[in-house]
Amino acid sequence: MTRMRRLPALATAVLLCGGGAVTALPADADAPVLPSSIVVSAHRGGSGYAPENTMTSFRNAVRIGADQLETDTQLTADGHLVLIHDGTVDRTTSCTGNIQDLTLAQAEQCDAGYWWTPGQETTVPDATLPHPVRGTGIRIPEAHELFDYVAGLGSADTHTISIEIKDQPGDKSLDVTGMNTANVLVPLIESSGLKARTIVQSFYPPALTYVKQLDPSITTQLLTLGAATPYLAYAVADGQDIISPDSTQSDVTASFVTAAHAAGKRVIPYTPDTRQDLTTTGLKGVDGEITNYPACLLELEGRTHPAQLLPASSVTAGAGPVPPCFAAATQPAAALPELRWPALLVAGGLALGVAVRRRRARASR
Repeated sequence: MTRMRRLPALATAVLLCGGGAVTALPADADAPVLPSSIVVSAHRGGSGYAPENTMTSFRNAVRIGADQLETDTQLTADGHLVLIHDGTVDRTTSCTGNIQDLTLAQAEQCDAGYWWTPGQETTVPDATLPHPVRGTGIRIPEAHELFDYVAGLGSADTHTISIEIKDQPGDKSLDVTGMNTANVLVPLIESSGLKARTIVQSFYPPALTYVKQLDPSITTQLLTLGAATPYLAYAVADGQDIISPDSTQSDVTASFVTAAHAAGKRVIPYTPDTRQDLTTTGLKGVDGEITNYPACLLELEGRTHPAQLLPASSVTAGAGPVPPCFAAATQPAAALPELRWPALLVAGGLALGVAVRRRRARASR
């Protein structure tokens, strides 16, 4: 079924939407709660267990048994792709300033484990908490290091990489064309030997549109802010492959997932972390879950993981054990200025998608 033929069915469905010892499952988990087919995506490498977006966290996620390594990429002042979430280095490292104002050499001098505390969902600087891996040599990695690492796991390996182009309003890194990062990232993916196992994701639709223009065979994933339904319509119109909604949004229901599947789109929400939230999200029929606590999702799927969830460097530094799941209750989604995006996507994004399809159609004649 072509994308254009899926649109009427989608419109109807949218209206209806509104390395250590291995541990067994917990004693209260007599049987798997979720299907083992749900992709376990380690958010920023599983930041509940290791410093986010570092090679330490990615290696740890593989050791634990996650299926997918999720990460973020930004450009340095001298044009290198590095793996870091924020537009600044302040929150996660010993340095301060905008990542785009630093050269690669300067960024590599920052201690990327400086503010990390075991068990946090994502790093929040707090001088009163323990920071066991400070000064142990953890740094901001280049993107190619992650690709080289996964490629080096061997031909039998099946891990996927989901890498986000950080390109959104409010950040100094905003590139309104969506081209700057893509122009560096796409050639890296194509030369890595991992193109079939790589997903490019972004909250900024033009970045994904441009990725598809550069290489239509690269899998793309549209991240959403606010209500997810308008983004699904956009993903269909613009030919994106996966929809990644905020798991806390009220319209992310089983009916939403059914509508997405009817349109040929996979659904991988972010970032449920508690056992309850992972279960609730997983039972909606999603294809994957992006979580800071991948071991928690593994347990819910009836899959095993090492008893020690922290990397060896943390244990050596004296860090105690952390629970597989986040214990605190999920807070309601905060109101964000980006919530105006869905209206813009419906009005302007669909028109953009139609224009792109027409341009491609003319080029293929």
